[in-house]
Amino acid sequence: MKIYFTLFLFFSSAFCYAQINLIDTTRQLKEINVIANRLTDFSTGTKVDVVDSLVMFQHINKNLSDLLSDESPVFIKSYGLGALATSSFRGGSASQTALLWNGFNINSPMNGVVDLSLVPVNFMDAISVQYGGVSALWGSGAVGGAIHLNNTAKFNSGVTTKVNVSTGSFDVYNQQVSFEFSKRKFISSIKLFNTTSKNNFQYNNVFSANDAKVIQTNAELKSYGLLSENYWLIKENQKINLFFWCQHTDRNIPPTMLQFRNESNQIDNNYRITSEWKYEKKKIVTYVRGAYFNESLIYSDKTYRATDVNVSQSIIIEAESKIKLNSQHSVNIGINDTYVTAVASGYINKPQQNRTAFFASYLYTTKNEKLKTAASIRQEIIKNKFVPFTYSAGADYQFIKWLGFKANFSKVYRIPTFNDLYWSMGGNPNLLPENGYSEEAGLKLKLKNNNILFSSDVTVYNRTIKNWIIWLPGISYWSPQNIMSVWSRGMETNSTLAVKLNNFKISISVLTNYVVSTNQQAKSANDASVGKQLIYVPMYSGHAKLSIEYKQLSFSYRHNYTGYRYTSTDNTEYLKPFYLGSLYVSYKTRIKNVATVFYVQVNNIWNEEYQVMLSRAMPQQNFNAGISIEFNKPNNNNN
Repeated sequence: MKIYFTLFLFFSSAFCYAQINLIDTTRQLKEINVIANRLTDFSTGTKVDVVDSLVMFQHINKNLSDLLSDESPVFIKSYGLGALATSSFRGGSASQTALLWNGFNINSPMNGVVDLSLVPVNFMDAISVQYGGVSALWGSGAVGGAIHLNNTAKFNSGVTTKVNVSTGSFDVYNQQVSFEFSKRKFISSIKLFNTTSKNNFQYNNVFSANDAKVIQTNAELKSYGLLSENYWLIKENQKINLFFWCQHTDRNIPPTMLQFRNESNQIDNNYRITSEWKYEKKKIVTYVRGAYFNESLIYSDKTYRATDVNVSQSIIIEAESKIKLNSQHSVNIGINDTYVTAVASGYINKPQQNRTAFFASYLYTTKNEKLKTAASIRQEIIKNKFVPFTYSAGADYQFIKWLGFKANFSKVYRIPTFNDLYWSMGGNPNLLPENGYSEEAGLKLKLKNNNILFSSDVTVYNRTIKNWIIWLPGISYWSPQNIMSVWSRGMETNSTLAVKLNNFKISISVLTNYVVSTNQQAKSANDASVGKQLIYVPMYSGHAKLSIEYKQLSFSYRHNYTGYRYTSTDNTEYLKPFYLGSLYVSYKTRIKNVATVFYVQVNNIWNEEYQVMLSRAMPQQNFNAGISIEFNKPNNNNN
């Protein structure tokens, strides 16, 4: 095992730019500038990965949790096929990740997380992952990192229709249709998906007396949704957009390996509307945006004849301006107001909360562009009280053409959720925000010639969080307290070697993740968790990937490793490491304006038995296959 990780750590990570044709279709994650203004210009010193278009297509019939689990160092806490999936950045909790859709934070105000299994990849045009503490840029929750989901469009590209149909093991059926109408000054598109699955896979129940073979029960899933995008070019310097995302998911919750049966069900309904106006004038770019989110979760259990209804609503208004003072100096200033309310059977009243935040950033670039430095500040006010003032400072420096350095320091925070504050029989209205400091530094290397490219990235990081919120048992019920102090540190590496030989494009990439995340403060007199790794935070993880393209044929093999995950706070109980291999093959054809792709994917190709979360069954070898068709009719020249 030590040799394995030594080899992994020998390679470091890859960040390659999209301009190089050699790696356009063989990269996994690459560093590029994306759409959101603050992410583009004021995230200096932080690590930002953008998911490659080919990788997104390989996950077109999957959800965000599958993509991140396969392609990033982010650990995904999956409770099984079609079940809850949350993220853990660099040893942080799920609520310490900010999920941003076109710049809006869509984390639930009730529990502070987003179920990543409910985010379809095909709804997004660009997905990027930002690591480290970025609270000064994105607000509460951006402690471990932020996931950015963006929709984009190109004016005057004609009429485009896409159809994707796939099927797979366990009676999985997926249908997707999208239609886009793009003129010189107007774009309108609609995306639809429908997914059904029985998830009736067979597994060995390791908790039974003789590892009995069991068929997963009560795991059916039905989900469908719609995303409408509209863009107007009012003038050459003014644009406005309007997005509408609605989704319905009805899924049964299967029993654990320790349960005889389970008859619970969960229905999620999400309605999200956003709009943004962009105005450019000389050296000033102004954005005014607004959003309304309505999310409901209905949980029922036939066995206990119980039903819980939880509904939250959010209204967000934000304005910001980027001012370019000259070729070397830029500033960004803005204000955000967020109003949230919720209704739940666990709340006595209908809690409400209004948050106002003021933020600003400054960017300096030297004349030779070798050095870029940025600083950001943010002050949020809740109920006339100031939450921790946050700030960040970072730098990117290019030593020579092929070697660069980055570093960032930030103060971070996360406010308590509605459940933490207001849950009946346990909620604690006196909770303080989690807060602390985050630092990271790294080297970026890139060597290339006409046919070979080698890129490498190594990042080390450190983070300390105080007032960490944890629910503890009391005399009569559990209640959250600001008890824990957590220290997280580690290293991420990612390396890629890409070679072009005549009609062949070959790339090999290796990604590793080492994280130590320990509790530094006792929760009780005889607390054995002090100095121990947090539960469900693997110390070692990584993956290797081989991709080969020959003309229209594409092949890739991915091998993932997830290390020990402790299931007890004193680290005496744990889940064993596991390896997962997957194979993907596709063939692409084009006849005039119609492009067709046939694809097959085999997951868990080595038939590994494993658990991501304790007693939650996961499938062994399975497959999916499908066909994707895209038709484009360009506009006439006179349009």
